[in-house]
Amino acid sequence: MEKKERVFFEEFDALYYFHGSSENWAMQGFHFHNQYEIILLLTDGALMEIGNCTYHAKAGDLFVINNKEYHRTSGASGKAYKRYVLMFEPEFLVQMGEAFHYDFSLFFENRPELFNHRLHLSGEKLEKVEKLFGKLERHISSESKKSAESSVKVKIAILELITAINEMYRFFMEEEKGRNSEEWKEEQGKQEFKDPVLYRERIEQLKKYIAAHVEERLDLDEISGRFYMNRYYLSHYFKKETGFTLMQYVTNQKILAAKTLLKEGHSVTDVAFRLSYNSDSHFIAVFKKATGITPKKYAQSKKDSHE
Repeated sequence: MEKKERVFFEEFDALYYFHGSSENWAMQGFHFHNQYEIILLLTDGALMEIGNCTYHAKAGDLFVINNKEYHRTSGASGKAYKRYVLMFEPEFLVQMGEAFHYDFSLFFENRPELFNHRLHLSGEKLEKVEKLFGKLERHISSESKKSAESSVKVKIAILELITAINEMYRFFMEEEKGRNSEEWKEEQGKQEFKDPVLYRERIEQLKKYIAAHVEERLDLDEISGRFYMNRYYLSHYFKKETGFTLMQYVTNQKILAAKTLLKEGHSVTDVAFRLSYNSDSHFIAVFKKATGITPKKYAQSKKDSHE
């Protein structure tokens, strides 16, 4: 039996920055978070797993990860794992994009086909990005003074870093277009593809969430947003594991809750309200479709059986 690996959501501050090294670093499971993430590796030997791709990284590799991608990193055993890490809220880039009329999120969201998370930097390009990280680090250190100016300098430094990375990525993608298809396939073949998301574990988490929030107005967009998963991806694997679409499962859970409330003597109107249906008639139609009888007749049948 394949060993289960942990997948977890991790909370971070709106802005997170790290520059340093760790010995024998290895994340225990795949995680995801609200923030976009940029990682620049300064040592060889790290293993970077993002989505369904595994990268054997080396010094100078820069990775961009969005807030929907499960990922984990581990350094080479017995060696220092040195890196820069920057994490920030996606809304920041949206706001700045509107202000500057520029797509700062280009390689986080609006990615081209055959996107490669890894951008290898060397020479002047690596030196430039390291200097930009250093500039950001100095401004973050001075931000502790809580002046309006220091906060602005941090934001400008982040934008400057992202603009430089976008420019380098764009150049990299143009180079890739110029390569013939056989070269591209050969390069892509060097990556190891696997499926790191443990669907059963995620489905169980979803079931628990639905059970705990069955009285709320649950819909696919709300749930996929809550779990930071693509709605198609979520629906596909939920049905694969359970045999139901996600919304069929939600309806089934609401009907079970409705039956309990009706047996306890709650009125049809009260149950419809408690379970966040649009109206009594909507609740009655859904209940009858699922059970074959109206909620009123169901309640009466349970009452008669106890007399």
